[in-house]
Amino acid sequence: MGHTRYLKLNWLSTFFIFMLFVIGGLVRSTGSGMGCPDWPKCFGEYVPPTSVAELPLEYEDFFKVQRIKKTKRFAALLRSFGMEDKAEQILNNSVLEETHQFNVVKAYVEYINRLWGAITGIIVLMCFLFSLKYIRQNPKVFWLTLLGLVFVFFNALLGAVVVNSNLIGGIVTVHFIAAFASICFFILARRYAAGIDYGTIDSKLKTVSILLLALSSIQVILGAEVRELYDLLPVLSQINEKIEAMYPTFQWHAVLGAVILAASIYQFIYAGKSTFWGKNSRWIMVMAMAQIIWGPLALIEATASTSKLFHISLGAGIFVLQFYICTSFLKSAKQAT
Repeated sequence: MGHTRYLKLNWLSTFFIFMLFVIGGLVRSTGSGMGCPDWPKCFGEYVPPTSVAELPLEYEDFFKVQRIKKTKRFAALLRSFGMEDKAEQILNNSVLEETHQFNVVKAYVEYINRLWGAITGIIVLMCFLFSLKYIRQNPKVFWLTLLGLVFVFFNALLGAVVVNSNLIGGIVTVHFIAAFASICFFILARRYAAGIDYGTIDSKLKTVSILLLALSSIQVILGAEVRELYDLLPVLSQINEKIEAMYPTFQWHAVLGAVILAASIYQFIYAGKSTFWGKNSRWIMVMAMAQIIWGPLALIEATASTSKLFHISLGAGIFVLQFYICTSFLKSAKQAT
């Protein structure tokens, strides 16, 4: 019974963490990252206000001052770890002095993001508690679940830093990558807990799948860089000006997207439609096609928000599903014995 509950909670943990990518994409695409200028509250309340009339006068300056105080404490912590340059970069960034006006839609989009994160934290904690039974018989499950839990809560703390630093680029990227790390730990834990025997696996399929995982990992990093460059773009009227401003990162990102699509098609054909790898490869291939379509639409003002939401979510889906495929190449504890 405990084993079944663990697998269910593990699946729920993976699902809820992945949905954080999707909701995070919604936050990014709607520009709601600073919809709540404080953390963990939103405009000083646990439930955001619905009207600016509910806020005190000069609330923009008040929350800016509070945010700067917290950022200075964080910078002092970085200095204590010898990260002097990063601390100075954060404190000297011009965006730190920006104020933010209340917008009810953006406030509630960010609030939903935080609420979903809180529910995710509860679920992963429950999953960890059920992993305690594996400490002796299958310790990898316990330790991987623990790492997943640690990264989820580390990411929650990063979320506070992201808000307090006013969405400074590098920290936003670390926040994004930490979410990927947490979901990978839970997928690995499930692999060792389930103990499925996939039999003899073709070495060429392994090579193609691992290569595709490596490419999608690089694409995630490139995508984060493109996103940061995009956020720094001035209001430009011409698409070619936007592309030129993001050179060469944008171009490499586009080329790699085409390579990933080609590799996913090859993986799908080689694996066979009815196999475990073929069934999952089909979805990767479809998502890779859709991502190539949605990506360029971010350059058009009218479709930019929707494009960013789908593009980020699809990119996360490709990486996570490909990682899941590659875990089938590992021997589970049951197979090893």
